[in-house]
Amino acid sequence: MTPTHHPWTHTAADLELPDVWTTLPGPRSLALFERHDRHTTGSNADHTVYPLAQASRRGHLIVDADGNTFADHLSAWGASPFGPTPPQVKAAMDAAWASHGMQISGWMPNTAAFALVDKLAAIAPGRLSRVEYSVSGTLAVEGAVKFMREARGRPLIITFGGQYHGESTYMSAGASSDLSNVSSGRTQYVAGLVMVPYPNRFRSPFRKGPGPFDDTEVLDYLDYLLVQQIHPDQVAGVLIEPVLGEGGIHAPSQAFWDRLGALCRRWGWLLCLDEVQTCMGRTGELFAMQRWQGIDPDLLLLGKAFAAGGQPIAAILGTDAVMQDTSLHLGSTYGFAPAACAGALAGIELIEAGGVLDNARRLEALFLEEMRPLIQRFEQVGDVRAAGAMAAIEFVRSKAGHEPAPAFQFAVHQAALRRGVLGISQRGKWHLRLQPALTMPESVFRDSCHRIQEAMAEVAAHPPAEAESIQAAAAQAAR
Repeated sequence: MTPTHHPWTHTAADLELPDVWTTLPGPRSLALFERHDRHTTGSNADHTVYPLAQASRRGHLIVDADGNTFADHLSAWGASPFGPTPPQVKAAMDAAWASHGMQISGWMPNTAAFALVDKLAAIAPGRLSRVEYSVSGTLAVEGAVKFMREARGRPLIITFGGQYHGESTYMSAGASSDLSNVSSGRTQYVAGLVMVPYPNRFRSPFRKGPGPFDDTEVLDYLDYLLVQQIHPDQVAGVLIEPVLGEGGIHAPSQAFWDRLGALCRRWGWLLCLDEVQTCMGRTGELFAMQRWQGIDPDLLLLGKAFAAGGQPIAAILGTDAVMQDTSLHLGSTYGFAPAACAGALAGIELIEAGGVLDNARRLEALFLEEMRPLIQRFEQVGDVRAAGAMAAIEFVRSKAGHEPAPAFQFAVHQAALRRGVLGISQRGKWHLRLQPALTMPESVFRDSCHRIQEAMAEVAAHPPAEAESIQAAAAQAAR
């Protein structure tokens, strides 16, 4: 790839590479854990996945309490899309604090919220023209479900397995994730949600072996449900992630979107795109839906990167038909707080200045260039996928058997951590994800890819034993 000039300036810190010099956790991180774990919940006292205590961030590195540095491919789960909060975003938030202080924008109209609404209306794709204030992706999803049911007067929502819509009781129970332990044992099954498999060209729920498969077959299954279980006139809308995030970075085919759109038009279903993880440049487009042609949503959800590394904020974008005459009022106390609005607006303007989306696309191409050859090199690498600056490696026990290999994935994650690469991992999952800042220099990202390759070689030399089944692996991860 040829070097490209950016509208922002990479400092020496931006180009710094990671360095881990202690065991993990290091002695200072361990001392912090021992002191604070007695006061936190059990889940927050589990440091197996990330055995380090962050002390600071600089450039594209996380610095732990022991001075170890790690290339940051977590990006605050996407909520910090430009590395540490950019000066433009911080300055905008500081000015809004000085002018407005805290305010509940849903009840007290203010110029900071109005400025952000104006910008969102200008950049919203398709027929989307209305904005509802929110503070988190979870609340945005809950609000969208209410909008769809109110607008259509119908009870059912179609969702897709493996999606993640937040930690509220309703959505974690009804909308799944890629591991059953996310909802099992702490939320009840709920009425009103119909779930079908997410389109997946590598791993089909209907047949054995590796793909590529026709990912529209999940809509054949939906057609079956419309005959056997539900009537289409009972369905208010469809809730779908344009790119499956937690489930391993799966991007549906154009044929899938064409057919889903036709179903929505035929039966009067509303189409809601959950872009909480994928909005604001994460996939190399301002909105992930713009990677395809002809997608025409009635609702689109914003969160995570929408905050631009500033204060928590989320939004529901909708059409006039859905939101103009609504009787719902979904705003929260902190939804569209003035400083959060100012930071989000500054983040959009940073993207509009140019270069951010191009860099995300280059990171996608670089990842595929570096990692796709590993499918031939390692028996355990089943597939490599990327959509902009979100990427995944899916591990299998063998090419022929195609069974997931969560123990191998977790061992690679730990080996990569020891080499200074902090990706997104979870026990029980069989894919390792990377979510770098949209502005991460190509040299830093390529270095991380090389370190992960070294980690794979280490683990492949002595592969860990896998659980007897993926269900057993998920159960072990829940304990």
